[in-house]
Amino acid sequence: MNKLHLFTTIGLIFVFTGIALIPSSFPFLASIYALLAYFSSMKELSKYTSWYQFVVVLASALLLGIAVDSNWNTMPILAASVFIAGAGSIFRIVFFRTFGYTQHAWFEPLMFVVAVLLYLVGNILDPTNWQGWAFPPIIIFFQGILAKGILSDKKQLLGFTKGGYKVSIGKEAPDFSLPDQDGNMVGILDFIDKRNLLLIFVRGDWCPGCHMMLRTYERERKKFQEKNILVMAIGPDPVGVNREMVLKLNLDFKVLSDEGQRIAMKYGVQLDKYDNDFAEKYEEGIPLPASFLIDKKGVVQYVSRPDKVGEFLDPRTIFPILEKLNY
Repeated sequence: MNKLHLFTTIGLIFVFTGIALIPSSFPFLASIYALLAYFSSMKELSKYTSWYQFVVVLASALLLGIAVDSNWNTMPILAASVFIAGAGSIFRIVFFRTFGYTQHAWFEPLMFVVAVLLYLVGNILDPTNWQGWAFPPIIIFFQGILAKGILSDKKQLLGFTKGGYKVSIGKEAPDFSLPDQDGNMVGILDFIDKRNLLLIFVRGDWCPGCHMMLRTYERERKKFQEKNILVMAIGPDPVGVNREMVLKLNLDFKVLSDEGQRIAMKYGVQLDKYDNDFAEKYEEGIPLPASFLIDKKGVVQYVSRPDKVGEFLDPRTIFPILEKLNY
């Protein structure tokens, strides 16, 4: 982490303020600060996806549960309800290597149902606790919206990829000319007979899963360099946004600007109609997360699995293919 992210840091301050208020007679104010902390830190989740944010999100959810729960002498049911809802809102990003974009889509709905049941039980046991009725549903409802988005995302991604991509193994990769984060034009023909290429299509700077994936590939950068492979990400954002993302994520590879998503269309990884309340809205639709390994002759040697969108997050799935390339 290069800096303390503004809104997450504000959220952390709210958490400490709420903690200070709990022993006093102001649990109402502690609850307000907990909610402010939760949504303040969630605001930046798609930009930075750092452990700093993950901890603040969970701490704020737990703080809200502690502030509204009056059953600590028996069982803190309301606290458990809010904490589960908070965990359900970020665990896919925290453990993205396991979850990916479409794997285990039952997780978020299950967390939502459990949180709702605990919320009802906790308030039935103490019906006079108005704060227990009023505050937890805010986080629980928000997590429910996220759960709905995950199910919709899976349906759309897997529905589109049933027929596979336009580009397949053994075919010549379509050439392109796109500006990188510095405005320099880059294309496949620039590297013919020189370097192997790994193209990674990302959905945009708004996408937290894409951030996790790009960081994963950055950690394996030396492995790709040893195999004479140049990693390049392709996304729908303009050059300026890509430049900020490269600096923000400390990336040492190129991020190309495919505004209009013409290249994503060429490769068959462009969803022209996409419905997600939390996604950046592009006029053309949105690219699918996918990757293509292209050898020095311009021939595709690897394509991420269309039926398992997000598999490409793990570079180790590509390493066996690398051994067969003529560096």
